[in-house]
Amino acid sequence: MKRNFMNQYRLLRMILPLLLLTLCACGKAGKTRLDTRQVTDMAGRKMAVPTVIKKVYSTRPGSVVLYAVAPDLMVNRSLWMTDGSEKFMSEAYLKLPFADGSAEEIIKFHPDVIISYFNINPKSIEEADRLSAKTGVPVFMVDMDMKRYTKSFAAMGELLGRREQTDRMIRYIDTWLTPVFDKAGQIPDSSRKKIYYAEGGMGLNTDPSGSFHSEVIDLVGGTNVAKVQLMSGKGMSAVSMEQILKWNPDVVIVWTGMGPELTTYRNISGDPLWAKVPAVRDHRMYQIPCKPFGWFDRPPGTNRILGAIWLADLLYPDVYHIDLERAVKEYFSLFFHRDLSDAELKEVLDTHLPAGSRKGQIENKPEGHYEHSR
Repeated sequence: MKRNFMNQYRLLRMILPLLLLTLCACGKAGKTRLDTRQVTDMAGRKMAVPTVIKKVYSTRPGSVVLYAVAPDLMVNRSLWMTDGSEKFMSEAYLKLPFADGSAEEIIKFHPDVIISYFNINPKSIEEADRLSAKTGVPVFMVDMDMKRYTKSFAAMGELLGRREQTDRMIRYIDTWLTPVFDKAGQIPDSSRKKIYYAEGGMGLNTDPSGSFHSEVIDLVGGTNVAKVQLMSGKGMSAVSMEQILKWNPDVVIVWTGMGPELTTYRNISGDPLWAKVPAVRDHRMYQIPCKPFGWFDRPPGTNRILGAIWLADLLYPDVYHIDLERAVKEYFSLFFHRDLSDAELKEVLDTHLPAGSRKGQIENKPEGHYEHSR
């Protein structure tokens, strides 16, 4: 009798841990089914994410669109804004730590999901898969193609549970940007303005048609005069003054890479060689607005919406009939969650009027941190 009891006791000791492990596994499996959901990103990649996402890490330049969709979910900043633009962003955003680095750095934030916002192609898909494997965090890919903004916003709204906000963003695109794209295709080749995009300290760098850095020119019906090799990543192909004179652009637009100091604009304006370019000589050179981020390409985020509307109105006011001030105010309210006063509207539109300065009195400040990469 005693022997049988001891045998049963030993058997129970062997079985009990297995039962406990089984119960735990079932509990975890049940929790996984209840607390996660399957989603498909814009690259067609399927992944499991928490049912309710609370923390999101964004790679550049996705932080601009993430700020528009769900600023309260952001765990990091990855972009330096133009000096003097802090007032246009929320205090909570300004307190976020800067991070755009290693997988180890991302892991420390314990995000529920990583937003990868870039062109979707085999290389970027491979990079997203690699990042997810290193961090153990799902990487949700969002296409940065400007003609796919409505689909990108809808995908992020569904993922983050912010469809009401992204529906408003989609209506903005339908109201202001889609008509520009539609009308651009109707502009005859003979009527298209020839544009040179001046980058670098002296304006002797540029990006040709086909680069996301200069994409806005093509989309609003301009002709990019630069016939140079397309440089990936940061772009900025080197050109000579002889090439620019030969291209003879109708309009020169100046990048925002040097921030509010307008270094490039001033260098071009004071250069006797540039004065030989008819567009510069005849005052058809324009500084792209840069607050709170450059409106054109650095970063190539949803800030480019403003750049497209601004350039369309600049080049073809009689084609587009844009109420630029209204469009800018609505954009800031919706995408930056900031209602502009009339004085602030003038500040962001008049690039030659830095905050606290009168026109023509540009302050000399140390070079700040501006977004020069993709």
